[in-house]
Amino acid sequence: MRFAPLALILGAVACLVALVASRRRSRWRGVLASPDIPTALDRAAFARAGVGTSGTPWLVAVLTDGTCRTCGSALERLGPLAGPTVDVEEVDGDRHPGLHDAYGVDAVPFTLVADRDGAVQAWILGPPTAGDIDSVRRVVATQD
Repeated sequence: MRFAPLALILGAVACLVALVASRRRSRWRGVLASPDIPTALDRAAFARAGVGTSGTPWLVAVLTDGTCRTCGSALERLGPLAGPTVDVEEVDGDRHPGLHDAYGVDAVPFTLVADRDGAVQAWILGPPTAGDIDSVRRVVATQD
């Protein structure tokens, strides 16, 4: 009986940790909070590599590699965002290792959403969820 208050406190702390962890997982991962996530990309370097050459205001660059099992589904999910103002492009590490190296990519799929000036407005690490795609859709729709 004398350990009941301690058990209650530990239970409350465990619930709080679980709540914070679940919110972090479900929150859109596109918030620029990590120092490892680039805040800008060189659209000219991407264009020289044949990526995003149509001149649209938005580039959704999906960085992949040949060994990635989830990269194909990432491209399928993000593909419908393509349109007159948005390029959705695969940047395969086997064909474009310089672009992967330039941005320190060590996990794929890794998606960068950049505006006309190359400012990264959103990013997704891993396969995009429906919420991720909706968030990217809102970003490219509200900022032309």
